[in-house]
Amino acid sequence: MDPLDIYYRAFKTYRKETVDRAACERDRRALAQSNIDADRLEATKYLCNIEEDWIQAIEEGLEFVEKAVAEERQFIRSDGEVVPIEKVKKVSKDTVVHLAKHSDLITHIPEEGEEVVPDKLYMVEKLSDYAVYENRFLYMLLCYLRDFINFRLEKIETLRHTYAGKMTFQKEVIGKKRRLSVETRVVENREDNPFPIADEKSGAQIERIKNCQQIITSLLNTDLMTQVAKSPMIKPPITKTNVLKMNNNFKRALALYDYIASYKGTGYTYDTVRYDLTPLTETVADEIAEIANLSAFIAYQYGNGIKDLLENEYHEEQHRRKQIEAKKLEERLNRLKKRALESDKTLEEYMLVLEERNRILEKDSEELQSIRQEIDAMYRRIDALNSEKSELGRRVDVLQTTIAEKDEEIAALNQKYVEDMADTVRQHEQNVAALHAAHADETAALHAQFAEEMRGKVDAYETQVGGLQKELADWHAQYDDSVREYNQKIAHVDEREAHFDGEVQKLVDAYEAKLRDMETRYRDEQIARDKSADEALAGRDEENLYLRTELDGLRARNGLMTPSTDYTSRERFVELEAEFEAFKRFFKGQWRLTKKAIKREVYGTRGKEPTEPDHATHD
Repeated sequence: MDPLDIYYRAFKTYRKETVDRAACERDRRALAQSNIDADRLEATKYLCNIEEDWIQAIEEGLEFVEKAVAEERQFIRSDGEVVPIEKVKKVSKDTVVHLAKHSDLITHIPEEGEEVVPDKLYMVEKLSDYAVYENRFLYMLLCYLRDFINFRLEKIETLRHTYAGKMTFQKEVIGKKRRLSVETRVVENREDNPFPIADEKSGAQIERIKNCQQIITSLLNTDLMTQVAKSPMIKPPITKTNVLKMNNNFKRALALYDYIASYKGTGYTYDTVRYDLTPLTETVADEIAEIANLSAFIAYQYGNGIKDLLENEYHEEQHRRKQIEAKKLEERLNRLKKRALESDKTLEEYMLVLEERNRILEKDSEELQSIRQEIDAMYRRIDALNSEKSELGRRVDVLQTTIAEKDEEIAALNQKYVEDMADTVRQHEQNVAALHAAHADETAALHAQFAEEMRGKVDAYETQVGGLQKELADWHAQYDDSVREYNQKIAHVDEREAHFDGEVQKLVDAYEAKLRDMETRYRDEQIARDKSADEALAGRDEENLYLRTELDGLRARNGLMTPSTDYTSRERFVELEAEFEAFKRFFKGQWRLTKKAIKREVYGTRGKEPTEPDHATHD
């Protein structure tokens, strides 16, 4: 009987004695309801997912391996030796050919009329040798397949029958005169669990693997493979003989070998299935309480030293129960006697009828027993399905909880993403505003610097213009003085006109000529001064245009100025064009001076430098 059945029957018997006793029930209930949160019962099993490709490849290839083995390929080996003629059993063609070549085997000259009889003859023995290369290849392939399947099947079976369980509970019951504290931790790991996870697919695949294993074993036990096993096993690489390349059976066997030899995977995967029976059901908690009570009883029994006393009470109780059973049996016999007397039959006849009835009842009992066993098996199956259903329900609850947690995490991540994006946008806007403010400050500073420089230049220009105007006013004052002096001279001339008409006329002519000359000089000087002033003003304007052009160039070089619509108006673009023309004139004049400096530097030590017209320009 299996140990599991023994333990189960013993526990059922134990429960039968305690389940209906009020005191035991009270103790169990107190223990079962104590510290429920500390109860833990977990188990781990493995579900194998076997890959079908290598199973199918072996099944298809074994069909051709069987046919190849059935061919029983062989070659004839001839072994010959020279033996005395009396040991020769059969003479063959090889014997005659050998005797014709070896006349020295004839040592006696026969008498006249007698036949020539040699002393020795060459005898050939032809033997069948099955150790051909192809058969040795088949033997190696079968051995390789056997190891290939055994390795994976052992791993799969070990994994499928692995069980890891852990149970912990802490119970404490405090009564008026008794305090009981029980703490238990059970950890079990076993690889011989006879109740793996029910999986029809993997079960069918394992059955196919075992069928292949049986076929390989039967082929290795054939006479052909037994003979080939005596020869040295061949080693890779395989020599592809004509038979292995041309014979269909051997060719498919070689393809199977190539597939198995190049197979790198384990051939299976597995899923870990965890069973969490926490919180414990009422039945499990009640049975665990039985374990706690039994442990407490054993400790109390040996700690108190009352085993002998309990043993005596046990025998007395057994004796009392036997007496009760004997009394019940006696009452049954008396009732049987009474029935026998009432049936007008002797006791022997009545016993025969009872025996016949008992045989019928025993037969019915056997049938009922088989039906009861089927019912028990169905109940066990129902319990297993209920357990599996509860486990699946628990796993569904766990998965739903996990899904809810993941949904919450996703919602939290989405909210965090929205907040992060809002913070990023806000930070970006702040950075942009700061950059705009910094740009505005820098632009204002440049404008202020430019305005300051322009004010300085304007002040200098106004100072220069004021000087020129002052010079012009001084000249006008001098001119007025000259006019007044002239008027005085005219008055003096008028006074002396009568006496010096001729001389006056000459003087007047001379004065008028001189006056015209002075006026011409004054006009030329005035034109020259005005032209000089205009040129100075034009130079200042051109210098201002150049300075503005240089400032815009510095801005553009430092990335502070980009093409915009600020210069698209007609007035602003004309001003920009004027700035460009001023810069071109400055560039041409500077280039003329630079060329002269280069020529002076180049021709300074060689003599007189070549002349160049003043109007030369550089394009």
